[in-house]
Amino acid sequence: MKRNKRQQIIETTLDLFKNTHDIKQVSLENIADKAGISPTTIYNNFGSRENLIFEVIKALTRQMLEKNTELVKSELPFPQKLISIMSNKMNTVSSYDEALIEKMISQDERIAPFIDKIYTEEIKPLWIKIMEEGKEQGYVNPEIDTEAVILYLDVLKEKPEIFRHFKDNLNMIMQL
Repeated sequence: MKRNKRQQIIETTLDLFKNTHDIKQVSLENIADKAGISPTTIYNNFGSRENLIFEVIKALTRQMLEKNTELVKSELPFPQKLISIMSNKMNTVSSYDEALIEKMISQDERIAPFIDKIYTEEIKPLWIKIMEEGKEQGYVNPEIDTEAVILYLDVLKEKPEIFRHFKDNLNMIMQL
């Protein structure tokens, strides 16, 4: 039951964060009210507002990673996998205000190392796998250095707002 309550609080917090330009304006009372629980329940489950925000970031990151892992493992053709992964990323980034994401990351020193670890240990290997699959299927030039592509992705990781500009231009994504 506690896990369901925690998940309900995380989902409610994510929903409220989508509709604000400043997470500081979203109080624990707002979250509790929308979730139909007391603020004490939030403290009992997370200990502090900072821990709640950290758990929200972790949940959002995990959701994105799970979707993309499923896509990479799927039987979809390489181009469809690539478009789907990029679309998922663009949809997530565009769902939240850029400044909001930066504030969430900057307000807790645990968030950036967590994201870096997930990126290094799980996301990079997924990209390497999809690049190799693209080469094997003839969609990606085998002479393209996978490490160069990973370096490019590192740049995108540091500047996720780049995806906002490409939201409606899937042709550009296909060229990448």
